[in-house]
Amino acid sequence: MVPAVLLSWAVGAHNRLVRLRGAVLQAFATLDTQMQRWIALAESPSVPLPTADHSAAEAAAGQAVPATAQALWAGVHAAALQLGASLAATRARPLDQGGLAALSAAREVLRSAWRRLLQDSPAFAGSVQAGGIHVLWDQQDTQVQLACDQFNLAVERYNAALGAFPAVLLAWIFRFIPARPL
Repeated sequence: MVPAVLLSWAVGAHNRLVRLRGAVLQAFATLDTQMQRWIALAESPSVPLPTADHSAAEAAAGQAVPATAQALWAGVHAAALQLGASLAATRARPLDQGGLAALSAAREVLRSAWRRLLQDSPAFAGSVQAGGIHVLWDQQDTQVQLACDQFNLAVERYNAALGAFPAVLLAWIFRFIPARPL
């Protein structure tokens, strides 16, 4: 009777760990989709960036944007490429702690590049329009943050289950590894 109870408990605990790991993977898939949209926005060649070759009348009116706006946008684009590479590497192993750390760092680099663009290019920062890049960026950043929050919650539940006794024994036997939140 005892072996049957232990076997039943082990199967139930294993199924719970598998379900929780599946929830983490599903949350990562949502995060992946949102980050891909964010990257596509940052890589979009159709972003209406002001250029340095404005007419003298525009320059006199204070509407000329320094050439640094183009360089700063190139920084946003490069940060998006870095995030895309980190995302692709993490996609293969979404529970890998090193990959998640790199993904988190790349996300912060992209956010920092965007803030630098807004801070160092006042004319670009002041050109907010309905449906423009600023609004789209903020909306997508919010979507990415929501997906990160869902992923972190799933990771927290999964890691808590891995550390609970006696499920920790099954986690060790079946080599379930803890995940890292973003």
